[in-house]
Amino acid sequence: MIELLMLLIAPTEINPQKMGIKYLLKEKFVDYQSCEEYVIKNTYTKPGEQEFDGVFYKIDTKEYKVFLTYCKKVDDN
Repeated sequence: MIELLMLLIAPTEINPQKMGIKYLLKEKFVDYQSCEEYVIKNTYTKPGEQEFDGVFYKIDTKEYKVFLTYCKKVDDN
């Protein structure tokens, strides 16, 4: 099984150099490819001012800037 770990920040509320959010998606994936497809499908780019442009991910109604995504193999035990 594969799990998705993302490092996110809320760009309008906090300084990315001071605060990051570790987010582990509850959904598990059967292989690396399906995890990567989820990331591509559910993240989006947003042009804007220098600190607000980049790749974003939405959890419920809150928007977060994506710093890192990592599809990691986990033990099946």
